[in-house]
Parts: sequence; structure tokens; C-alpha cells
Amino acid sequence: MAVPTNPHDKFFRSSMQNSVIAKQFFQQYLPKPLLNAIEINGFELQNSSYVDKTLQETFSDLVFSCPYSHEQENKDSSNDAKVILLVEHQSTPDKLMAFRVYHYLFNMLYKVLKEQSNEQRIDKLPAVYALVFYHGKQTPYPYSLHLTDCFDDPLNIMEQIFEAPVPLIDVNHAKDDDLKKQQLVGIMTGALKHIRDRDISRYLEWLADSLNSVDLSQRLTLDFIETVLYYVIETGNIDDVEQLIEVGRRLPKPVRGEFMTAAEKLRAWGEEQGLEKGLEKGLEKGREEIAINALKEGAEPRFVARITGLELAVILKLKTQLANL
Repeated sequence: MAVPTNPHDKFFRSSMQNSVIAKQFFQQYLPKPLLNAIEINGFELQNSSYVDKTLQETFSDLVFSCPYSHEQENKDSSNDAKVILLVEHQSTPDKLMAFRVYHYLFNMLYKVLKEQSNEQRIDKLPAVYALVFYHGKQTPYPYSLHLTDCFDDPLNIMEQIFEAPVPLIDVNHAKDDDLKKQQLVGIMTGALKHIRDRDISRYLEWLADSLNSVDLSQRLTLDFIETVLYYVIETGNIDDVEQLIEVGRRLPKPVRGEFMTAAEKLRAWGEEQGLEKGLEKGLEKGREEIAINALKEGAEPRFVARITGLELAVILKLKTQLANL
């Protein structure tokens, strides 16, 4: 798979590889007729990369396949419905976004066709639904998402060929109260919406309130919340470390301990170095010592790896060394 190079894509990609988040995302954003026509519990993340070199800096390569429901299969639909999620990860919108989406889509279909053997040749290509998830700085999205508007076409020749716009979700216009109703996928969307706020503490306040209605007993759910916390601390703006720690105390118990251990250690590091952004610089200067202190406080190795950026193997080695002291 193509690997995203910026923190926003890494976070979104990590979230969507969590089956709980992906399922809720599709339930929230797929058109109802499509959602009702597929078996939502049967979707799979595909491992093949369909992005060519010219698109690698524009799209994350997230491709899901999902079978039709039994009712649809009775209507002679034998191929899996291919749900394609394309993520626009540049900081500025693209005038030719619609063209890029279709370029990606047909690259994928062409590769599907080429991978068929002579014995398994297909009569028809699978259906595809493409969706752009946008959270760039400029909003609302300033360019047309109709493929026909990508052409210099005064005679409207292309309008007869391509009629519908590319679906796009602009998270900047999502209301926080509405996101709370979307459970985990709303938390993911909220993080991406607020990641450029002057102070990420406001998002953490919103997150703490949202988690009151979330069941944190499931490991996948807890892993996701830990990923969110790592993302906002690592990437977000921190104006007031003390406020961040105060908000952290409101987090639910299953995630509060790890967050507070890391946040307070990073604050101490910032004070020692005389830095305005103790959290950010602490991550750069003291990852291993932060990991050791977090492990001493009982933090789980997987979360310590996320919040320090160290490999899990390094964290497990440190934990073994501490056990042998």
C-alpha cells in the first residue's frame, strides 16, 4: 500500500484500519440505498495498492470491498461492491479533484481487470463508490466536484457523459453536537476538524464529554481512543500545558492514566528546558525517558509506543529491563 507522509493521513488511515471505526464511518456517510444494499458486516480492507506514482502525494490508498446483501444477490449481482475511499491530504484544495478521483477509480478497475486469469475472466467490472474526506484549511471547498467542470467544454459535450458530482465531506462544517451523535467516527472527525485550532485543549474538553456515552470496555475502542490522544498531542497546537493537563483529568479512567503520565512528564520537560511547547519539544528530546516513566506508572506498552513514537519492540525491551532491575 502507499504510505501517507503527513500526520493527518497517518491518523485517518490508522483509524479506518480499525474495523469498528470503518463500519461506523460507512454507516454514517454512505448513501442509504447503497448501505441497505450491502452486507455491512462483510466489508474487507484490500491490501493491494491502486495508486500510481502521480497520485501518491494526493491520495491515501484505502480500498474496501463489501459483498451485496442476499436480496441483491438474487438480482444477478455476483460481484462484490467495491467501496473506494479517497483521502485528499494536501493543505490546499485541487481544482481538478474530480478528475483525480476518476483517474484513481479507473486505475483501480484496470488493475482488477489485469489481475484476472484466463479461467476467471469477468464479464463486468465491480461497482465502485468514491468518496473524498476533506479537512483542508480553505473552506467551504472552493472548486466544483463535477467531472464535467474539469474540461474546457463550451459546447457541454462532457455533460452528457458525466453528470453526478463527487461526494465530499467537509469536516469544517460539521457541527460538534452532531458529531457527538456519531459516536467513535464523530470523535475521529472531530479530531481532524479541530487539529488546527489554536489550542487543542478545547477539543479534549469536547472529547471528554463525548466519551461519557462510549463503552470503553472493548479493546478495539480503547485502542482507538488512545490513538486519538496520541494524534492530538503529537500534532495539535498546545497554548496552555496546564489547561491541557486539567482537561486530561476529566478523561475516563481507562485512558486517563496513560494520558496524564505522558502529559505531566512532558510538562516537566518543557519547564526544565524553558520551552513554550513542552509537550512538542519533550517528544523530540526525551522519548526513551518518557517511555520509562510511563511504564513505571503502569501504562500499557502499545500506548507508550504511540505517545513517544518509539517502536513497540523498543518499549517491550525497556519493560523487560525494568522488570529485571
